[in-house]
Order: sequence, then C-alpha cells, then structure tokens
Amino acid sequence: MYENRSSILTEKQYKVLQLVAEGLTNAEIGEKLSISKRTVEGIRAELMVITKTKNTAALISHCFRCGILV
Repeated sequence: MYENRSSILTEKQYKVLQLVAEGLTNAEIGEKLSISKRTVEGIRAELMVITKTKNTAALISHCFRCGILV
C-alpha cells in the first residue's frame, strides 16, 4: 500500500486515473482536461509503469486495492 497518492502521482496523473476509472476514452479525457489524446496515452503508460500493471483493468484494480483510488 502506498503512503498517499501524492507521493507517487502528479495531480495530472491522478486526474487521468480518475477519468480512466470512470470509463472515459483517451479522447474524452483529453477533451475534458484540455490535453491531447496522445498526452493521455502517455500518462496512462506512465501509470502502468508506476503501478507495474499491464492493462487498464489491472491498473484500476491495483489502484483501488492499494488505496490510490477510493
């Protein structure tokens, strides 16, 4: 378990993670956060590296189990 999300994720990474968990597409997330779809893809890739997960389902599951998402 992580001490707190701010120790491992930037604010932008956390916002993207929340929106991924809500089921939004990369394009929808980009539009909502005023960033490009490619930037969202990069942030999602960073999140999977940080959490050592291989896909979106594992990423979201891991983040709920570890208390990053509540």
